[in-house]
Amino acid sequence: MAIKWRNKIERYATISGFVAAVFGLIYFGVFAYQLVNARSSEVLQLLEKIL
Repeated sequence: MAIKWRNKIERYATISGFVAAVFGLIYFGVFAYQLVNARSSEVLQLLEKIL
C-alpha cells in the first residue's frame, strides 16, 4: 500500500474504515445467506404441504 498519510489520526481512520467495511460485508453476507436459507426452507415446507 503506497498511501501517504498526513498524520496518525488519518492513518487510523483509514485502517478502521477498511476494517469496518470488511466486517460489514461479512455481516451482510451471513445475513443474506440466512435469509435465503429461511426462504428456501419455507418454500420446501409449502411444497411438502401441497404434494
